[in-house]
Amino acid sequence: MNYTELKALALAYSDREDTEVINRLDDFLKVVEARLSRKLKVGEMSTRSITNTVAGTEYYSLPDDFAGLRDIEIKDSITSTEKTTLKYLTPERSNYYSSVNMPGIYYTLVANQIQLIPAQQDNIMEVIYYKKLTPLSAAAPTNWLSINFPDCYLFGIMTEICAFVKDSESAQLWGARYVEAITEIEYDDKMTRWSGTSLQVTTE
Repeated sequence: MNYTELKALALAYSDREDTEVINRLDDFLKVVEARLSRKLKVGEMSTRSITNTVAGTEYYSLPDDFAGLRDIEIKDSITSTEKTTLKYLTPERSNYYSSVNMPGIYYTLVANQIQLIPAQQDNIMEVIYYKKLTPLSAAAPTNWLSINFPDCYLFGIMTEICAFVKDSESAQLWGARYVEAITEIEYDDKMTRWSGTSLQVTTE
């Protein structure tokens, strides 16, 4: 479903025609998308960012649509098959590692930045991360969630409408369906990633 269809369906379900609710629909949508970007961490949200590291530079900005980290690797060039997976440190622990010569390459997240410990030479940093949902609008009427799981959007919008009009009983009802939809999306993602024959360990 697209942006216009979702808003129309939410109004039909809510059976409300008051101007205040209609004018707030975009705000409700933003709240739903903010909650989903924090909660959902599924394959459809996974993407890759490539950054050229600069000799002596420790800090690099996170992508604007960053919603959670999966993996960071350093390699010599974009085509290199040899890469080093970085190990995570808490910000407090990173202070100690920065002051001593520890083997390996580490990272931490500080003030919306990735800190590399130690600073690298002119290499390639590959970041695999979860990206925020692309917000629905008239200019961007669909995203992967509205196409594949429009019910999740609908239940989220209905939860916000009911909360806004102080209908706590209905808000709880729609909220429960909203949480259930999120759980089903996460389960569907898990089954899609791990479907097929059982994983086996090989010694070769």
